[in-house]
Amino acid sequence: MTPHILFAAYQTDRGSNGGMESATRIFEALAGDFCWTLMTNRETPRTERWRAGGARVVWFGFDEYQPSALRAVRLAMASSKVVVAGWEADVLHGNDIRGVQILAPLARFSRKPLAFTLRDTKPVGERYGPHWHRVARRLDALVTLSDDMMTRVGDRLPVPAARRHTISSIVDLQSFRPARDRSILRSRLGIGAGELALGIVAGVFDKKCQLEVIRDVMPTLVDLPARLHLIGDFTPDTEPYARACLEAAAGSGDRVVFHGFRRDVADWLAALDVVLVASVREGLARCMIEAMSCGTPVVSVDVSSAREVLEPTGAGLVVPAGDWAAMAGAIRRLAGDPAMRREMGLVGRKAAEERFSVLQVKEDWRSLYMRLSTLRLKGNRA
Repeated sequence: MTPHILFAAYQTDRGSNGGMESATRIFEALAGDFCWTLMTNRETPRTERWRAGGARVVWFGFDEYQPSALRAVRLAMASSKVVVAGWEADVLHGNDIRGVQILAPLARFSRKPLAFTLRDTKPVGERYGPHWHRVARRLDALVTLSDDMMTRVGDRLPVPAARRHTISSIVDLQSFRPARDRSILRSRLGIGAGELALGIVAGVFDKKCQLEVIRDVMPTLVDLPARLHLIGDFTPDTEPYARACLEAAAGSGDRVVFHGFRRDVADWLAALDVVLVASVREGLARCMIEAMSCGTPVVSVDVSSAREVLEPTGAGLVVPAGDWAAMAGAIRRLAGDPAMRREMGLVGRKAAEERFSVLQVKEDWRSLYMRLSTLRLKGNRA
């Protein structure tokens, strides 16, 4: 009998959603191997991909920005809907804290195995709240995207070692690949022939630190033909942080460009000279591994997974978190050494093929799902 996976995911209205993109890649890789039900709160292009792959889609009402009392009611209502939608499921899998909270009551009452993919990490010293601990104690599998993520979580979540797993994200290596003719691609995207094209591929929100790069990094590179391309959700009319970024860039001429959400992210990653990761926190930055797949070097702050992914492979440079002078220095180093950039691109692509391919990652997920579905048959936990 084919195991049935009930997958719950909270989606925002932002076009950029690395966690949901990663989950959708897992589903597409294993769509024919399991029966699938997706519980989610919003219709998006990714939801349509689940439906096209044969998944049943069930809706729940929830918005992270609602008042806390209303959120609690919505969570309870969603959990009751899970009981109906997921009674026949063999494995319950949450892609975020809200998704796994919705699944937890069914897991508790039915003893169905419960998995949780942790997509982000809290900064060192910041505690995981009581609701995290309640969920963690019920988990049969906590999945992180890198060993460094698991180390950073450490004992802050009460999950036994036997129930912890590291499984990388999937990258579509056919879509995210080095450009056949980079000069033509750059021309089409409006990147100058002699330009040092820097890019941050992420929605413009405070977590991603675009403001600090605009304000503290770019002014130190005025002697270089450097231009910063910001590719991702950009709503200065409604987001104060995005508006602050726009104001900070006002005096820079065309050295900082806001492109907003783009569907041609793979083209941009292949066309840029250096991809920057400046975030306060990450799990495993999707733009980092997609840049590697495109053969583009990365300069990242020392955020979760950066050293593990970039330093052993040679695919990029890692600088101390919050040290914007060090980031500027790393950019300057790469600007003056095109051969180093080319070599980083080559080894980055090779590392992506070895670690983030569909074939590699799907087998890890298949193995975990089969193990969890067996637990249900035995009536045990891992």
